[in-house]
Amino acid sequence: GDESITIQVLGRNFRVSAASFFQVNTAMAASMVNHVLTNLPGELSTILDVYCGAGLFSAFLAPRCKRLIGIESSSAACDDYAYNLDEFEHVELYEDAAERVLSHMDMRPDLILVDPPRAGLEPMALDGVLRLKPPTLVYVSCDPSTLARDARRLIDGGYTLKSSTPFDLFPQTYHIESISWFSR
Repeated sequence: GDESITIQVLGRNFRVSAASFFQVNTAMAASMVNHVLTNLPGELSTILDVYCGAGLFSAFLAPRCKRLIGIESSSAACDDYAYNLDEFEHVELYEDAAERVLSHMDMRPDLILVDPPRAGLEPMALDGVLRLKPPTLVYVSCDPSTLARDARRLIDGGYTLKSSTPFDLFPQTYHIESISWFSR
């Protein structure tokens, strides 16, 4: 059979391989993307999309900035990301663990979006975010307990939690996604 499927979100097609991560509830994925786009601060020069997967958020953020950098450790997801964002000249992709890439970056992005796995941000990745000091941090979480743990470190590191919005991608289960906005 095919090595990938096509998933459509907000009229945009995404190639997604079996080993890639992508939100399966496309209606709620669209709501999450719209939430991020609606709440973006003004002019954005550089955005980092950490744990970017196949590029769901990057595909919609790319038209809103001058430079977008995706960071992802899964080679299958990186292949899909490169395919899904091929039209953009100003998009870069680092295939490595977030903690390694962030620890070597020397920049000050306007916004960092993180969408980590259920375990939350690796401590060194969180250190990297704090070191880069983006004025805005968007944290997409699939586990309230790891979000709470990481939020504590972010707040101790100088951030203020501005809002946290839940998204019920899996109705009638205890699983909940959320998008939290932090600023410095």
